Amino acid sequence: MKDERIEQAKLKIRSEMSIIILFGVAVSFLVKTLVFKMSLQESIIEYLILIFFPLYQFIRMNMLKVSIYSEHGKKSSIKNLFVAIGILVVASIVLIVNSIKTSAVYDWHSPVIFFFVFIVLFIAIFFLTNKFNYYRGHKYEKEFDDDNH
Repeated sequence: MKDERIEQAKLKIRSEMSIIILFGVAVSFLVKTLVFKMSLQESIIEYLILIFFPLYQFIRMNMLKVSIYSEHGKKSSIKNLFVAIGILVVASIVLIVNSIKTSAVYDWHSPVIFFFVFIVLFIAIFFLTNKFNYYRGHKYEKEFDDDNH
C-alpha cells in the first residue's frame, strides 16, 4: 500500500517539472528568435507548446472537477499575463528590428502576423479559461457543499 504523502509528493514534483519545462520552452523560443536569428516559423513547436500547455491544463482540471480560480489569483494571473505579453512584445520587436537591419528586403509582414495570431490566441485562451474556471469553481463548490449536507 502506498502512502498518501508519497503520492502527493510525486504529484507535486511532476507539477513543478511541467512548469520548468514550460519555462524552458519559452526560453528556447526566445533564444531561437533573438540569439540564433531563426524565424518565428522555425519555432513552431515551441509556439504550439506555449499555446496548448495551458489549454491541456484547463481540460484536465475540468475532467477532474478541479478549479484553481480565486479572487487573489485573478489579480496575480493578470499581472503575470501582462508581464508575459510584455516580454513577448519586446522580444518580437527586437527580432524584427534586427532582421530589418541585416536585410533591406526583409518581409516583416509574416512575423508580425504570426506574432499577432500568437498573442490573440494566448490572450483568448487565458481569458476563456479564467472565466470558465470562475464559473466552474462556484459550480463545484456548490455541488460539493450539497453532497456534504
